[in-house]
Amino acid sequence: MAGTVKLEKLGKPGVFINCDTFDEDANSASQDNAMPGLRRCKISSAEFYKLRGSVETVRPVVEAVFDDLIHALTDPLTSEETNPPREKEGKVEPAEITVAAESYPAAVEEFNQIFLDNRWGDGLPLVPPTPERVKWMLSGTSRSPHEVIGKINPKHGVATIEKIAINAVMAGARPEYLPVIIAAMEALADESFDDLHVLASAGSFNLLIVVSGPIAKEIKMEAGIGFMGHGWRPNNTIGRAVRLATLNIGHTWPAKNDMALTGRISPHTFFTFSENVDLSVWEPYHASRGFKVDDSCVTIGSVHGESQLQHFYGGMIGTWTAEGILDRMVQDITRTDRRGYFTWGTKGVGAIRGSGGGAMNHMIILFPELVAEFKKMGFDQKSLQDEIYKRTSVPYEDLNENERKSIQTGIELGVIPADRKTVFEAALKPGGKVPVLISPENLHFFVAGGAPGCAFSFNYYRIPPYNHTALMTRLVSGATLTRAGAREKR
Repeated sequence: MAGTVKLEKLGKPGVFINCDTFDEDANSASQDNAMPGLRRCKISSAEFYKLRGSVETVRPVVEAVFDDLIHALTDPLTSEETNPPREKEGKVEPAEITVAAESYPAAVEEFNQIFLDNRWGDGLPLVPPTPERVKWMLSGTSRSPHEVIGKINPKHGVATIEKIAINAVMAGARPEYLPVIIAAMEALADESFDDLHVLASAGSFNLLIVVSGPIAKEIKMEAGIGFMGHGWRPNNTIGRAVRLATLNIGHTWPAKNDMALTGRISPHTFFTFSENVDLSVWEPYHASRGFKVDDSCVTIGSVHGESQLQHFYGGMIGTWTAEGILDRMVQDITRTDRRGYFTWGTKGVGAIRGSGGGAMNHMIILFPELVAEFKKMGFDQKSLQDEIYKRTSVPYEDLNENERKSIQTGIELGVIPADRKTVFEAALKPGGKVPVLISPENLHFFVAGGAPGCAFSFNYYRIPPYNHTALMTRLVSGATLTRAGAREKR
């Protein structure tokens, strides 16, 4: 939809074609892109997906909309299309909602049903965000309730501190968690972060939310055994508050404009946990991103929602060695990334294709015992990045002709960033070693879990037109109920 709108703005008439299953989503997207009158043609989903096995079988389904397509391209604009209705300007105060019932339990039930019916809830019971409760939540931050931190896709809703606090109340969070939730939302709202793809794509993508620094321990986030599981109020409600904020500020809803075909794994809380700073012998992750070691930070990252969790072993029964786990990491990254961005196609539409379709980011979770062994081997985060980058590079002679052509296409298309172009050009000749990672910085290491623990990773590929960053770290600031995170935003 965004591409069709861009063509229209360039003066090139366009018609958006969608299956009727995606009709509500297409209508919503045209409004989001400020062109609600964009002409569209619909194809029957039932017929298309049943007959799309070959060009010949699907041809009648497509030909059935040719007349509509021609009319949409050639008919003169209507007066409403020429002068579409404009949104009312000015601040709109939300209406106060009163819930009355014969008893408090009945009122709570009525409240939950009203919020779910209006798509303000996530399907689980909510805590009523009464004025008193919201004021209590706001006691966790020194920042103004009216402060605007940005807009949330897909509906570009304006996120304020107060709106975030309201969703934090409904999620069951405590005030001391609020600065962490705000930092996560600041990252999500950053214009350089691609929240649209991860929140709305049919690919069932998801969010990784990792808290690092002293505030995680102070608010009692779980970082040991079971750190990604249930039962941890800080982890679970921080993630849920972010989810509810995406629903209520970004106005996204399953099968309406969140088109994840199978839904999203861990949809109510995302994947939310903290680094185990007590047992780690490395500096926290945020220090590798330019922050001070004693800062408290939140990192959010786009991740595949299913089938892309790679397990590198560990555990309490089988034996493992650090070298053995490192070998498995190298084998997995070489296989997945080589299969992905070594399969670029030809120039034009569909130029980026293959199982991954573009460069991978790897968010790798390492357990404390393993990190201690890596340190004995002389590795910190930076040197381990460099080692894996080197080990995963493929000798030029081992590439087949299609892979060589594909990498060259990637260079020509600019999929390989300009600052890495010379590296790939130098490697793409006899005697060279071609990286399967765009750079060592595609590897991100987080230390979490207990003793024993397991090592695993989340992956996420980047393809045009989704060229925003898929990972961002923000400083926690303005905390009033904890020692950590109390400094002002810098």
